[in-house]
Amino acid sequence: MQITLNDFLRLLNNSDRLRIVKGGETKYVGYLGNFKQDNAELTGAEEVEKFRAVPEITHKQWKGKGLRPPIQPEETAQYSFSDLQMSLYYTIHI
Repeated sequence: MQITLNDFLRLLNNSDRLRIVKGGETKYVGYLGNFKQDNAELTGAEEVEKFRAVPEITHKQWKGKGLRPPIQPEETAQYSFSDLQMSLYYTIHI
């Protein structure tokens, strides 16, 4: 069964975090609501090849500790677990 990017995105909510990867390159990272407004590169007709819900757990002081940066380093942590932050990204490969 084939599903297009637009078909898949209809199943998500505007507040869901999204990461779209095409040919191994990240084409979009952010909220679904912003994707609908800001993204002109993808048409929505692309076929979804793979989907994963990817949790990301990062340290609040990742930069000072020399750790790998989060997927969206400019984002303020929504939730804190002591000194860790967790975000869930719906990662779609097209």
